[in-house]
This record gives sequence, structure tokens and C-alpha cells, in this order.
Amino acid sequence: MVIGLTGGIGCGKSAAAACFAELGFVVVDADQLARQVLESQVCVSRLKERWGAACLDAEGRPNRKWIAAKVFADEGERAFLESITHPAVARLRREATADASADYIVEIPLLFEKDLAAGFDSIVVVACSDEVRRARLRGRGLSEEDISARIASQLSLVEKVKRADVVLWNDGEPAFLREQVRIWVDRLRGA
Repeated sequence: MVIGLTGGIGCGKSAAAACFAELGFVVVDADQLARQVLESQVCVSRLKERWGAACLDAEGRPNRKWIAAKVFADEGERAFLESITHPAVARLRREATADASADYIVEIPLLFEKDLAAGFDSIVVVACSDEVRRARLRGRGLSEEDISARIASQLSLVEKVKRADVVLWNDGEPAFLREQVRIWVDRLRGA
């Protein structure tokens, strides 16, 4: 089975993915695939062609912080970046989940925004309170302005919860999240 895992930024998708991994799921992280695509020669060339050398760091790799500031401030620039990265990420995701003998959890932050739900056996959304998610994001070094821009760029958490097959609440301790995942996986596997 292939499960899509999503949620709002700062809600704990990666923590939930780790819980699934503990239960034998193969984790495919779309953000990691996106980083791989972003650093490919083809992508670097396209970025440099559009934005110049300013989008690259001293080693000639994409400067993710610079790029994030650019694309979260301009819908057109975000659309450009997604047009060159998303098709390649989708291809890599399909390749990574090709073994039908394994169970997969695919962590995709923009699963609903990019209309990818149809490709999964079930959709799991990780949610938490706005206060908790903002505190987590501040802990990652994001400013309130950056946090608001990133939250605004995604489908609302309320809408994601409405579209989910399963919702995991992640305001508490890691053990609480682990237990929610375990209970749902047991039900899923008929245990």
C-alpha cells in the first residue's frame, strides 16, 4: 500500500513519517526528492538562466534560502520553480514506490495543493494548533513574516483535515503521536 502523508508546515509530518518507519513502512520524502532535483545540473542551469548567479551559493549549488525568499514573495516565480521541479519529483516518487511488496508512506507537503491525492491508497494529515506550529517554525529560525507567508502559500489546515482519510493530532508528546500511528496501522493491517 502507498499512503500519502501531508499536513501544514510545522505540524510534524516528518515526526509522523518516522513513526511509520518504525512500523515497517518505507518512507519516501518528497522534500528530499525535491532537493535532489533542485541540485541537478539541468535545474541549476534553468535557475541560473532565469535568476542569475545570485540564486547560487559559493559552491555553485542552489541557495535554498535565497530561492525560498524569491518564490514565497512572487506567485509567478513559484510557478516557474514548480514547473521545473515537480515533474521530476513525481517521476522519482513513482520510481521509489515501484516495489509492490513494500508498504510506503510518502511525505508530500503539497499533496492537496498539487492535486496528488488520487495516487494514494489513503491520505493521512498531521495537524496541530496554530500556536504550536508557529513555535516550531520560530525554533527553525523563521521570522513571523516568513511563517505567515509559508502558511498562506498552502491550503488551510482546516481544509486538509476535511479531505483526509485519517488525522493525526500532534500537539502533545512524541509518544502520543507514535501511539496514534500504531493504532491506525494496526487497524489498516487488520491486527
